[in-house]
Amino acid sequence: MTYNNKIINKAIDDGYEFIVLEPKEVFDSAVKEFRTDINRLVYDVELLLECLADNYDWDAIQTLEWFDYNVFDLTFMKGGPIFYDPHEKKYLTIDR
Repeated sequence: MTYNNKIINKAIDDGYEFIVLEPKEVFDSAVKEFRTDINRLVYDVELLLECLADNYDWDAIQTLEWFDYNVFDLTFMKGGPIFYDPHEKKYLTIDR
């Protein structure tokens, strides 16, 4: 079991309900952490985009468009994922 799978499984075992991106085989390596204060899984957006590019053989534009259209809005759902930008060193979808 990978470290990222352990993060997800521990949060589930602890009774949290949240959205996990599927297929897990593609997205699990982009899991950064689980935020217990907001009950949400955090994905490293850079790694997530790399996962898409590698698994589907997409270029940067295709990857970003697919992420924006199919994934990004999940952050606004109850239990939706949060996306972390390692370059900006900030969570993209948490209001502060």
